Amino acid sequence: MVEVKIDNIRTDNNEAPVVILEEIDSDPKRKLLIWIGESEASAIKAGLENISFPRPMTHDLLKNIVDALSATVTGIYINAFEKQTFYAKVKLKSNIQDLNIDSRPSDALALAIRCEVPIYVEEKVIEENGFLEKEK
Repeated sequence: MVEVKIDNIRTDNNEAPVVILEEIDSDPKRKLLIWIGESEASAIKAGLENISFPRPMTHDLLKNIVDALSATVTGIYINAFEKQTFYAKVKLKSNIQDLNIDSRPSDALALAIRCEVPIYVEEKVIEENGFLEKEK
């Protein structure tokens, strides 16, 4: 697994949001682009900018539920790319068991920000779908 961080969120030429993940421990750094929905982009941006709302948004609610159950999100993993779709898992630890919960990468990223946990990408996924920062 390769640890990454959210480098930026931008829009492509069609105004579709793209989250840019950047490898942490390498030089040059590899990047991975994941196209996401507008509401997920807003949720990720709100988390990155520490924007709070009067009522919990979906990812805040999810974190509140995890906390109320005395569980902990330990990390998120973008673990596969199939048929033009990225897949992710949320690693959850509780007193009873450890869980790997299927997630869309965008939701996992929004949760990772709120829980302040590391973000990982499977080596094969970034190798086959990423690029070196100097290539773009």
